[in-house]
Amino acid sequence: MWTIKVSRKFSAAHQIHGIGGKCEGIHGHNYRVEVEISARKLAKPGMIADFIEVGKKLTSILPDHKMLNEVYSFNPTSENLARQLFDDMAKFYPVSKVTVWETEESCAEYSAG
Repeated sequence: MWTIKVSRKFSAAHQIHGIGGKCEGIHGHNYRVEVEISARKLAKPGMIADFIEVGKKLTSILPDHKMLNEVYSFNPTSENLARQLFDDMAKFYPVSKVTVWETEESCAEYSAG
């Protein structure tokens, strides 16, 4: 099994409803999203997918400089973002995992299976 990883950064604001405390207020993060794509066979010329093309696709779906509560109909936690971005990228690539880093120390992952 081969796996490639591509990551991109974006900045966005959100409110997390239903948990109380300061995170219920509008606040922002500089997120980093890492997408893992896995395959049992390599396509020609010996790669899973082109890093540049994967990066372009990832950049195109990221909600950069947006209010996440206005973009998505779900509570925009890192966990929910990881699932949504997994589903969005899986339309184009055999995604095995998406990791959303909300800070340098905290992340959430969603994986296939």
